[in-house]
Amino acid sequence: MRRAFAIAFACGFLMGAASPGLSALDDLANAPLALETEDARAGICDAFDDLAFTFCVALCEARDCDTLDGDDARCTLLRRGFARVSGGASPPCADAPA
Repeated sequence: MRRAFAIAFACGFLMGAASPGLSALDDLANAPLALETEDARAGICDAFDDLAFTFCVALCEARDCDTLDGDDARCTLLRRGFARVSGGASPPCADAPA
């Protein structure tokens, strides 16, 4: 249930942060498609609670920010939010291989 809430929150957050110049097709073109990577990342955020867990899932599992360009605006917002609610911790996917 916790994971479903986190994913729903992340999706809502990303939709609300959409820039006028970005389209859903642009996002799909940049999204990684490797299913084995998703399986290996499942549960990567289980060490965090509450909002830190939610931001971690958005960064590492839903958006895969570590595999996108560093200038992705949504990932920048998610990284800032995660750092704020986790007391400055780095997301676990920052150290994971892409």
